[in-house]
Amino acid sequence: MRVKALGSAAAAVVLASTAAGCGGHSGPDVAQAVGESMPGMKMAAFEGDGRTNTVDGYSLVDLHAPNKAGQAGTLSFVINGPTGKPQTDFTLQQTKLLHLYVVRGDLTGFEHVHPSLDPKTGKWSVPITFARPGPYRLVAEFEALKSDGNFADRILGSDLRIPGTYRPTPYTPTYGTASVAGYTVGLDQTAKANGPNLHLHFTQGARGVGDLQQYLQSYAHVTGFRKGDLAAVHVHPNENPPRADPNAVGGPVLTLASLFTTAGEYRLFVEFQTAGVVHEVPLDIKVG
Repeated sequence: MRVKALGSAAAAVVLASTAAGCGGHSGPDVAQAVGESMPGMKMAAFEGDGRTNTVDGYSLVDLHAPNKAGQAGTLSFVINGPTGKPQTDFTLQQTKLLHLYVVRGDLTGFEHVHPSLDPKTGKWSVPITFARPGPYRLVAEFEALKSDGNFADRILGSDLRIPGTYRPTPYTPTYGTASVAGYTVGLDQTAKANGPNLHLHFTQGARGVGDLQQYLQSYAHVTGFRKGDLAAVHVHPNENPPRADPNAVGGPVLTLASLFTTAGEYRLFVEFQTAGVVHEVPLDIKVG
């Protein structure tokens, strides 16, 4: 189950995804290689920021999506490797072979899904429904296994447009704090490009929330996009869950390594889990 808060202007679901492999609630993926990246990473460890479909020889190609808003369909694509052929060898990163972020052009809709890979063809696919027409950005994050046994960490992006009249939805930015399902999430407003660490604060009423469960091997998952060009940022808290104890909990304060390399206004989508429910809340921040 997932609980989302998108603000009053975006209370309607902008984009819905269903079926196994979506939203981190499917069964475990089977890796093509042994290995798995650690929590606490930041997007600077990856090449690319989702603004281009080709990075260092890896390309996101053959993109197909539903051609009608409100109609269930399949989103599919292929990632070609440096040889020009479909990449089929990947390793688990945060328990998944690939993380796909789908954001609407006006930043009022966001989904984090996990497509399935056909290891014979290299085709990734996931069931999806776009609730409204308009422009969307897809951002794919993965670790590809290279022939020398090392991994290539890449972030690729591609634009698509769902046919129909596009009406951007204005929203009131949520600076400082935002709430969902009775929880309040706070974020330091001291962000600077290449600046100091930031902190997430989780409260419920007057108490700090210290029972954040592990979600994708982390106590929180933060993905953001810069207003305008939708450059992507992504960070996991420095507080790493112990591998030996899958039931360990975290909070109420989590530390985020500096994740911004350029100034601008960003909308961050914070995902966290309590009592078996994944919550999602947007937080806006101005980076000096």
